[in-house]
Amino acid sequence: MKKRLVELIVPLAAAVLFALLNLVPFYQTAEQRIYDVLLGVKPPVPERPEILFLNVDDTAISNVGLWPWSRDLMARGLIRMREFDTAHVTFDIEYVDASPVSVDGRFLSERLPRTIAGEFDFVNDAIRSLLLAIADGRIPPSEVPDFVDQLVGLTDTARRDIIASVSGVARDNDALLGQAAAFHGQAYFTVNILSEVDPAPYDRETPARLIGLHGVTVDDERPLRTGTDTRPTILPVLSGGSGAGFPNVVVDRDGVRRRVELVAQVGDTYYGQLVLTPLLDWLGGPEIVVQHDRVILRGATLPGSETTTDIEVPLTVQGRMLINWPKGTYDESFRHISYWRLILDWQMEDSMVAQLREMDTNGVLIFYDDADYLFDLYDYAQMLEADIMEGDRGWIDDWREARSVFFDQIGDLLQSDALQEYLAAIDDAIGSGQLDSDQIDEYRFLADEARTDYEALAAWFGDFRDNRDVLWQELPGSFVIIGHVGTSTTDIGVNPFDEQYMNVGTHGAVLNTILQQEFLDDTPWWVSVAVMLAIALLLAFISRDMSPTPSLISGGVAVALTAAGGIAVFLLTGTHLNLLTPILGVTLSFVTITAVKFIRENKEKNHIRNAFGHYLSADVIKDVISDPSKLQLGGVKKHMTAMFTDVRGFSTISEALKDEPEKLVQLLNLYLTEMSDTVLSERGTIDKYEGDAIICFWGAPVELEDAAVRACRSAVTMKKIETRLNQEVLGSGLAPAELKTRIGINTGEMVVGNMGTATRMDYTMMGHNVNLAARLEGVNKRYGTWILTSEQTYRETGRAFSVRKLDRVRVVGVNEPVRLYEVVDLREEVDKDAALIQKLRGFNSGLTAFENKEWGEAHKHFKRVLADFPDDGPSAEYEKRCRDYMKKPPRADWDGVYTLDAK
Repeated sequence: MKKRLVELIVPLAAAVLFALLNLVPFYQTAEQRIYDVLLGVKPPVPERPEILFLNVDDTAISNVGLWPWSRDLMARGLIRMREFDTAHVTFDIEYVDASPVSVDGRFLSERLPRTIAGEFDFVNDAIRSLLLAIADGRIPPSEVPDFVDQLVGLTDTARRDIIASVSGVARDNDALLGQAAAFHGQAYFTVNILSEVDPAPYDRETPARLIGLHGVTVDDERPLRTGTDTRPTILPVLSGGSGAGFPNVVVDRDGVRRRVELVAQVGDTYYGQLVLTPLLDWLGGPEIVVQHDRVILRGATLPGSETTTDIEVPLTVQGRMLINWPKGTYDESFRHISYWRLILDWQMEDSMVAQLREMDTNGVLIFYDDADYLFDLYDYAQMLEADIMEGDRGWIDDWREARSVFFDQIGDLLQSDALQEYLAAIDDAIGSGQLDSDQIDEYRFLADEARTDYEALAAWFGDFRDNRDVLWQELPGSFVIIGHVGTSTTDIGVNPFDEQYMNVGTHGAVLNTILQQEFLDDTPWWVSVAVMLAIALLLAFISRDMSPTPSLISGGVAVALTAAGGIAVFLLTGTHLNLLTPILGVTLSFVTITAVKFIRENKEKNHIRNAFGHYLSADVIKDVISDPSKLQLGGVKKHMTAMFTDVRGFSTISEALKDEPEKLVQLLNLYLTEMSDTVLSERGTIDKYEGDAIICFWGAPVELEDAAVRACRSAVTMKKIETRLNQEVLGSGLAPAELKTRIGINTGEMVVGNMGTATRMDYTMMGHNVNLAARLEGVNKRYGTWILTSEQTYRETGRAFSVRKLDRVRVVGVNEPVRLYEVVDLREEVDKDAALIQKLRGFNSGLTAFENKEWGEAHKHFKRVLADFPDDGPSAEYEKRCRDYMKKPPRADWDGVYTLDAK
């Protein structure tokens, strides 16, 4: 019952522990790191080809100048992106403060000089016409004052026009950026969600009306990001845009960006995440439904589809969308293009137009028939651009067409023969003979200048065309996200795949996750705790009867399956189960239960070692420990070999040492130690000690195929040790006489096991064959032998030992006749002793004659053995019998079996 209680308590305690750990920040971070690893294992999410990052990178900054730039550069970029037909443009750049008024360099370098020149040309023409008319007499002197007054009026008008034009040099770049956003028609800016009230005074109602989301249904407010105030893009810019979103991104405690909030609420106004606002327009303006576990875009039309669908964005338990990040760095994910390409486009255009005007002024274009049309076309496109900037977007297609034709005309000019005709005309003039040397030099200078101008124009046009080819390849239909990613930027964060990820990339990943609908989700922490508890309880139930090692293996398998299951769920469904809790919880649970099992088992093993260490060999104890069931209460019948030993005359020795009991104890301990070690070394089991007697057996609790051999070998070793031991104890005076051990050995079926009660038991043996072994030990007295064994033992030893066959006898308590054998020594040892071999042969000859009732013949053999070995006990016993039988033979029906009355 206690074991089962532990198997229940440990998983429950682990569940409580990990429930508490899930509330600790460092543990939550560890769970998130595992999520990052799993995200790395998951196949990469496909990237939408429409997503394009327009980077304000080092290339752009090195060519333009330090960041931040004047906002007219972004304005001109928006105009260019409209020309290249981008779909949506989102600025991850904040324009929350007004910028200073700047000088319109293009107006100053191009339009103003042309305006002034035009006004002066008009005045000069008027003066020239008046003077010529007076000189020709067409105007009488009386009318001259009136014409002079008119000329002064024209001069005043020209002065006013020039002054008005000069005022256009000062430019409001904020208004210009707003106009350019309106020009583009799909430009989106930022609105920061603040947790505190912004002290800056500004109009809050207008931005909220312009950029607040419409069609929002909130079933549960918990997933909403709530703020106290907003800091939107300034109104001159925002008023031209199509909307705005908040760039705020959630950063987890470990600094990693994994999730984002989609909808925020400030007051009664809802705001979308930075890319959600343009995405809603791209999806056809679906309704937004905010629920506790998802945001539904109801009635969305995906790009390239003609049918509507509901996009359900799952939210984490914190009410946020997990970002399905593309693998790799910022530069390795999605498409990228440098903002410098846009700037380069209009810079090369301005250079070409300036070059064309200079060439026209120099008369180089005189032989190009469409020269006037070329400049009229460009001026027309510029006029349309100005009108569109003022809000008349109906001219956009005409503007784009006019610009396209203009650039085609430049190509036509470069492909035409205008330059060759111009140079040919110069050559004709030089060859006419009508020019002096100075005029010839001047004409040649004009020819060289024309070639240089054409070459410069051709070079610019080639680079311009190549750059525009790239822009036409990348920009049309793209969802553009603009951000500052130069070396000087601090807008760098960490995502699960990169520790230096440009934060502007977050918005592309958010957009891609929604468009691809490959969403990720998580589960509440209590789900992982419940899973851990269920697995731990199931594992405890399955392994309840296992030993520690299988229990440990099953626990490892369970942990591996748990991890594999969690990974499989994530890979197949995108739902992340907090794996750290079930992995660690199950591990802790099964390790603890296994440790308890180990402690219990170790306690049992120690008990076995302590209880049997003095009676069993180390190998036997090891086997018993591996299977403690061998020592369960109760007996089993086994084929075993039993040994009984006793010291001849030990009572006399005890009597001699009665006044020195410590010597007696020391002597007995020394003797028993030496003899017991021989038993244990042969993997024998010591049953008990009875004074100087040792009772032991082989074949239990561990079965031994060579039990008889081991027992006999142990007995032979005992007698050899006895010789050395007697020298020690007699020499030291520890013993008053020699220690001589009699040994009885028998093999057969015996009952062995723990006998007694569950609280007090004795591992022992009993049975007929046990009694026979005990009797054989005593029979040694009759024959003057030291090691007697039964015929069964002799048979099972094979030829390992040299033995001497003796009588067939009935011993006390055993009715069946038993053939006795004296174990002499190991056969290989006897084979080395010729005298001993002769003795045994002589005895065997006498025994054969004796059993044939040839008493006289037998007597001769025994007498001969005794002549050489007067201390040979068996020969003495049989010699005496022969003398008795020669005087009085036994009954005629005697079967040769002796009954031994004494034990």
